[in-house]
Amino acid sequence: MVKNIFLIRHAEALAADTGQRDFDRRLSETGRKQALILGEHIRSLNNPIQAIYTSPAFRTLETTLQLTSQLDHKPRVIEAEEYYSATTKLMLAAIARLDDLFDTVCVIAHNPAIAYVFEHFTGGLGTSFSPATCAWLQFPFEHWKELSGDTAELKDFYYPGRLD
Repeated sequence: MVKNIFLIRHAEALAADTGQRDFDRRLSETGRKQALILGEHIRSLNNPIQAIYTSPAFRTLETTLQLTSQLDHKPRVIEAEEYYSATTKLMLAAIARLDDLFDTVCVIAHNPAIAYVFEHFTGGLGTSFSPATCAWLQFPFEHWKELSGDTAELKDFYYPGRLD
């Protein structure tokens, strides 16, 4: 059995208005389009996502809504506060606690932690995680708690504007 995780940085967000909390920022029109296109791309990979763990920030929830509107199979969506303003260590701990009933999950969160988690699992394969970037990683393990550094196989790497 293998475990699959899609690491996604939320789509492009609007800048905060004066006095607006970062948590309350919404997607821009470009961001909404990015998330729809990302959903189409994920659907084309033929690996249905069973659950999405998302930061509860508005921009990640909007990314989740737009993305899932393009999927044939609707995954369970779980808001997880630890993905908002998470450190790399906290995000790795949250991933280790994912429900083993799910073999394919998606984590939608924020930079820089999402990029650092990607680097950790791929053994330092550094890359930029611009908004709406998605990395599909596969692990040769049965349990999420077994995931460790430099054990992932990169199955797909998508970023806005990628030409297939």
